[in-house]
Amino acid sequence: MDISNFTDTARAILTGSSTLAIQNQNAEITSYHLVCVMLDKKDNFIYQLLTKMDVEVEKFRQLVEDELSVLPQPGQSNGMRFSRDVEKVLEDAEKASQSMRDSFIAPEHLFLGILDYAPDELKKLLKLYQITKHKFLGALKDVNDNSKVKVDPEEEEESNLNILSKFGKNLTELAKENKLEPVIGRDDEIRNVIRILTRKTKNNPVLIGEPRSTERQQLLKG
Repeated sequence: MDISNFTDTARAILTGSSTLAIQNQNAEITSYHLVCVMLDKKDNFIYQLLTKMDVEVEKFRQLVEDELSVLPQPGQSNGMRFSRDVEKVLEDAEKASQSMRDSFIAPEHLFLGILDYAPDELKKLLKLYQITKHKFLGALKDVNDNSKVKVDPEEEEESNLNILSKFGKNLTELAKENKLEPVIGRDDEIRNVIRILTRKTKNNPVLIGEPRSTERQQLLKG
């Protein structure tokens, strides 16, 4: 599976799970490792989703860590590998991202895969805390809907104009109102600017500098 298809956060989960497996001297990266990393901080997205589902996340995480502590510890191995359930989780996460029309595989897709392919003991914990696929998708939908702020088209246009006014000046309007100071002693430069701006083929020229400070005006042919 191409790691570039994962978001930075999802990649961090896989990397953190690998580090956790090495620290525990486990031979495989399992769903237990993934869940522990997903819930190790309160600002993690999965932690927040479970909180929204009224799950006692800290107690749930502690039970997952307890299961993690009894996994086989064969010691150092030649290489770290994914367990069979995690391989299925990754495949399912990719399908989930595609069905949800997301460009990348994110933590929520990984967790959906865990809900489908978690090992038996982890499934029991998920059931104990009533963490179901239906409730998880509902919480995810609520978060996504709330993140979409509806803006009135007229307000959006006015906002864009305010941004332009804040960071730029409308030289055309200033010229109409005769508010531009005359440029004296720059005939050659003015002719060059006119020639560039009026020719049929040009590379998006940009005028930079205060209109009244002719010394600072430059013509960039980007």
